[in-house]
Amino acid sequence: MFKHVIAVLTILVVGTAPALAKRVALVIGNGAYEHTVALPNPANDAEVMAGKLRGLGFDVVSGTDQSYGDMRRTVMKFAKKAYGADIAILFYAGHGMQIAGQNLLVPVDAKIEDETSLDFETISVDFIMRQMSKDVKVQMVFLDACRDNPLARTLARRMGPSRSGSVGSGLAEIKVQETGGEGSVIAFATSPGDVALDGEGANSPFTSALIRHIDTPNASIQTVMTRVTGDVYDSTEKRQRPWVNASLIGEVFLNKQADASTTQVASLGDSATTTQPAAPAPSAAATQSTIDWEREKLVWNTVKESDTIADYEAYLSAYPNGTFTNFARNSIKRLQSGSQVAARNSSATDAAAAANQNTGVATTAQALPDPQKAVPGTPQTEAALGWNRSSRREVQTRLNLTGNNVGRPDGAFGPKTRAGVSSWQTQNGLISTGYFTAAQYALLTSQTATQYSAYIAEVNRKRAAAKTTSRSTTRRANNTTSNRTTTTQRNNNSGGGMNPAGAAFLGGVVGGIIGGAIGR
Repeated sequence: MFKHVIAVLTILVVGTAPALAKRVALVIGNGAYEHTVALPNPANDAEVMAGKLRGLGFDVVSGTDQSYGDMRRTVMKFAKKAYGADIAILFYAGHGMQIAGQNLLVPVDAKIEDETSLDFETISVDFIMRQMSKDVKVQMVFLDACRDNPLARTLARRMGPSRSGSVGSGLAEIKVQETGGEGSVIAFATSPGDVALDGEGANSPFTSALIRHIDTPNASIQTVMTRVTGDVYDSTEKRQRPWVNASLIGEVFLNKQADASTTQVASLGDSATTTQPAAPAPSAAATQSTIDWEREKLVWNTVKESDTIADYEAYLSAYPNGTFTNFARNSIKRLQSGSQVAARNSSATDAAAAANQNTGVATTAQALPDPQKAVPGTPQTEAALGWNRSSRREVQTRLNLTGNNVGRPDGAFGPKTRAGVSSWQTQNGLISTGYFTAAQYALLTSQTATQYSAYIAEVNRKRAAAKTTSRSTTRRANNTTSNRTTTTQRNNNSGGGMNPAGAAFLGGVVGGIIGGAIGR
C-alpha cells in the first residue's frame, strides 16, 4: 500500500503546471469568549473559509478561539509570509468594536474594563493591514465582526458621557487609500456603524454567501462581492446589507480558468490579458489551485483507506502544510499507541456501562462500529451537521441528561459546552476533541432518547399547567372586577339621592357604632 501511495504521488507530480502567483491569507475566527457573549458561528466560519482559500492556492495562516497572545503570534506568522505577495487576504469573524473611528478585533480572553485595556487586549485592524502593505500588490479584507458587542457597551458606560461618544456600534469605515496601495478590497458584513446578524445556520449570513461565491470560476472579485451583497440582503429579509469599498485597476480573479487551447494570463494590476499556448494539464478547465486540491484529496482518500502509519507519514511528507495534516498526525498517534488506546477505550467503555446501567444508556461498543470510534470530531465534521441555535440547545440538553453538565441550554457552544462534549466522548471511549461527528451525534441521540422524550413531555406539561393557571387567574380577576363593579353600582343606586350633609351624618353614626363595639 505504501508503494501505491508513492506511485500516486509520482504520477501526480508529473506534468505540473507553472506555479501560481504568491497568495497568502490570514483567517481567524473567535467565538468562545470568556468574559462576554459567546458566538456560535466564527470558528465554523474560519474553518470553512480557510479550506476554500487553500483550494484557491492560498498559503493560509489560520486560528480559532484565539487569546491575545495567540492572535499576536498568528499575525506575526502571516506578516512574514505576506511580504511580497501578489494577493494577501485578511478574514476575521468574531467580536469587534470601533473606538474613535479605529477598528479593533477582540481576542477570546479580553475583558475591556477600561480604556487602558484597548492597547493590551485588542488587535487593531490597521496594525494587521500594515503587514499587508509591504510590497503586496492586492490586499483584500473581509470583516464579519460587526456583531452586537456587550464589551463595547460596558466600556462606554465606564468612560462617562463626555467620552462615551467615541465608542461606536458596528465597525468604522476603512478608506482604501489608507492601505498604502491602489489594489484594495475592503468588505464588511454590514454597513459601517450597523450591527450584523449571526444567523441560524452553522455560518453567519455574510460568510455563508462569501464561501458560496468566492471560488466561482472566472468571476472577478467585484462580481463575487456583488453577488454576496445580494445574497445577504435577501437572506436577512433586507435587514443587513454588506459594505464593500474597492480600488482596483482592472479585474482580479481568484479562480481564473483557461480553455483547452489557450491560457489567459491576467495582471493583478492591469485589465489587459495576453494569450499563450496552454501547458498540458490533467484538466484543461481547471486552475492549477483546483488541480492541486484534487490531487491532495486523492492522496488523502488513498491514505485513509490503507490506515497505516507509513502511508500517513507519506502524506505528511508530500503535504507538510496540507488540509489534512492534523488528521494524519492524530491517526499516527492512534496507531502508535496501539494496545494502550484499546485498553483505554475498553476501560472507558466499562466505566460508561457501569455508570449508565440504571438509565438504560447504550455504550459505544454496542452503538458504534469500530472504525467510527477512531474518527475524531473536528470543527469541520460538526459544521457539516448544519445545526442551528435550536439544534444546539437540544444537544446541550442531551449532554446534561447524560450527566455532563454544560449549564443552561442557550445554543452557544462555549468552553463549558466543549468541556461537556469532551467528557461525554471520554465516557464513551471516543477520541476526546470537544467536537461531534455525525456518528457521535447519532450515538448521543440514541443514548438519551428515553430521557429526552420524558424531558420534553415534562416541559410540555408545565407549559400546559402554566397556561391553565394563567387562564384561571384571569377568570378570577375578571370575576372579582365584575363583582366590584356590581357592588359599586348597587351602592350608587341605593345612595343616589343622599346629599353630602346626609352622607356625612350617616358616616358619623356608623363610625360611632363601630367605635363603641370595639371599645367593648
